[in-house]
Amino acid sequence: MPLFNTASRHALGLTMVFLSAIMWSSAGLFVRMLDMNTWAMVAWRSLFAFLSLTLLLACGGYLRRFSFRHDVGLKGLITAVVMANSMFCYVAALKLTSVAGVMTIYATIPFFAIGLGWLIQRKEITKRALISAGASLVGVIVMAASASGTGDMAGNALALTMTAGFAASIVMSGTWPDMNLPAVTALACALCGAFCFAMMPRNLPVPDLHDTLWLFTFALATQSMSYLLFMAGSRYVDPAEASLIAQTDIVLGPLWVWIFFSELPPSNTLLGGAITFIAVMAFLASEYYLKTTSTPKN
Repeated sequence: MPLFNTASRHALGLTMVFLSAIMWSSAGLFVRMLDMNTWAMVAWRSLFAFLSLTLLLACGGYLRRFSFRHDVGLKGLITAVVMANSMFCYVAALKLTSVAGVMTIYATIPFFAIGLGWLIQRKEITKRALISAGASLVGVIVMAASASGTGDMAGNALALTMTAGFAASIVMSGTWPDMNLPAVTALACALCGAFCFAMMPRNLPVPDLHDTLWLFTFALATQSMSYLLFMAGSRYVDPAEASLIAQTDIVLGPLWVWIFFSELPPSNTLLGGAITFIAVMAFLASEYYLKTTSTPKN
């Protein structure tokens, strides 16, 4: 008799995906908590993420049969470089502008993925996707109108780069399914960390024990454990369902910094974020509804 039936596996999958979204949403909280420059923060975060992912891979027995050529290869290396760039841009954007602003742009990732899927894989783009993408773009424009200085504008540009990069890595993982995604993610963390350590000033102090513990928790929550929870949980739920749940981090991210740091973004940012969030959720909900209603019942 199986340990879990279909219903309990589905519930477990939903729980794991939701926990990963909560973990992802804490990124802005850690960025506000740590008094470090961007290079140092990303460097140490990436190092701890690489070490924790490597440890988890070792505990799972994956390293005993690991082959760089088979598990990563040139395609995995390209994906890792794109992911590493997005990892840096994410933290840098959070340092420069509001968490709500970054999350508003990040919410458009499904439409970036659809556009790149059409460009690379020639996948059809539905009218529903185009309308939803247009509505979400209106939200981003409204949000961008609240930019009050070069920091906000640079942060928005970095958030846009980060979102495009993460969308590209999603498309690449679908185009090249033979990649070992945990290994590719670990490589991306290593590349990002190595680049940031190389760019750090030589006299930059090593973080003390307090900051080291927070950096390790930051890496564990937003890079290694969250990723593995999402990948494991998404095996038991529909992809559209997993995408819907994952979008909760867009709301939770600004909520945490408002509660703990009283960071209240401008009204235009809130309005733009609401428009984008509704457009994305409506699109994902319609995709999920059409898929479930068109699936034949046994």
